[in-house]
Amino acid sequence: MTILKFYGGIGEVGGNKILLKDQDTEILLDFGKNFERERQYYDAPYLEPREERHLLALGILPPIEGLYKKGEGLRDTAGILLSHPHIDHMDYIRYIKDEIPIYCGETTKTIIVTREFTGRTSSSDYYIANLTAQRGEKIFKDFRTFRTGDVVKIGSIEIEPIHVDHSVPGAYGFIIRTSGGTIVYTGDFRLHGTEADMSFQFIEKAKASKPDALIIEGTNVGEGKVSSEQEVRDKTMEIIVQTKALVIASFSPVDIDRLRTFYEVAKANRRKLALSTKQAYLIEALEEDKGLSIFNLSDPNILIFARQKRKPQTWEKRLLESYPNVVESAALSQAQDEIILSATFYDMNEMCDIRPEAGTVFILSQSEPFNEEMEIDFKKLLNWMEYYGIPLYNIHASGHAAPLELKETISQIAPKKVYLIHTERPKLYQQFIRDLNIKTLCPEPAQEYQI
Repeated sequence: MTILKFYGGIGEVGGNKILLKDQDTEILLDFGKNFERERQYYDAPYLEPREERHLLALGILPPIEGLYKKGEGLRDTAGILLSHPHIDHMDYIRYIKDEIPIYCGETTKTIIVTREFTGRTSSSDYYIANLTAQRGEKIFKDFRTFRTGDVVKIGSIEIEPIHVDHSVPGAYGFIIRTSGGTIVYTGDFRLHGTEADMSFQFIEKAKASKPDALIIEGTNVGEGKVSSEQEVRDKTMEIIVQTKALVIASFSPVDIDRLRTFYEVAKANRRKLALSTKQAYLIEALEEDKGLSIFNLSDPNILIFARQKRKPQTWEKRLLESYPNVVESAALSQAQDEIILSATFYDMNEMCDIRPEAGTVFILSQSEPFNEEMEIDFKKLLNWMEYYGIPLYNIHASGHAAPLELKETISQIAPKKVYLIHTERPKLYQQFIRDLNIKTLCPEPAQEYQI
């Protein structure tokens, strides 16, 4: 018997946690942070969950005995299978016992570990990885990586990972073969990105597998915004050509497609792209990834922007000492019409030293009100813009499939039944695809479903 239990992504976007049990083998598909549920109770950084028991008490973490670090016993879970490195699909692995393997793409591991080295976690008990001058690099999880073309066997379950296009590299969909039948899990995907062919290949292979069940996201099912990365590039180019002062661009640090777009636009306009140290550190980590086409930090069109700090962290100090193209606010201020500055809400204190000239523009190139990578108060950003006299342009292409793309995907794969998750509008989703004559389920939390 093969059983599915859904603990996240039900009536909400993100926080995916799906338990799959086949015979004596149990795995979890994704284990993401639930931003929406945490936001109901917490206000980071002033009030955050310090331990797993806080999230368990609020019903945010699923009550699975023997899974969590500070709980008793060790559950016989064979592994956590991650579709991609967005926080809403992976961040709660920090609460899971380190003995439980984490299966993911090679690029996903690189991004997760790099983000841990450069980030802030409330408690060292829950580090996924850590970097200090004294101890060096430490990875605490048992990562087991794969690439497209591999077959991953976990107990009685066989998994075929297939690359899909999303707003972060290293995203996968899965064809999962069990004793009870075949399951297809899309993870997050899109059909309008720069690597759309990968998603179409996944759909073809999923169709050929003749699945008994399809688990599919529906982030954008209620609101389809038709746009592409080429459109983002064209609109950005139009704005920058007309701008004679500083251009500030805010986009997700792990969106490599968007990073390439701003690099190309900067180069075409004889500007340099000034990256944050976190972005630079991630790019350095990804340079050896043969599946990615990305510039080198020594590229003459790249600058590394060093925020003013009393004491840089270990990773940051090494980075700043390794490259000659590091600039601080004062130098950037003197060459504003020659630069595109990659900056976010959290860099706004730097504006008092940069002193943006009249005519400066801000390009917000991520979801409103900001995506899962950057939770901020949009109104506060607008207050900063008003203070400095900077107009804001919103130019973005979603990392998720549009409504008609979702429907066509389901139609092409033609499963016996489909589970609709990762959407705030499951009933709308269900009604939208009712003419496909496929059994459709909007799963209830913690209910068992037999495939």
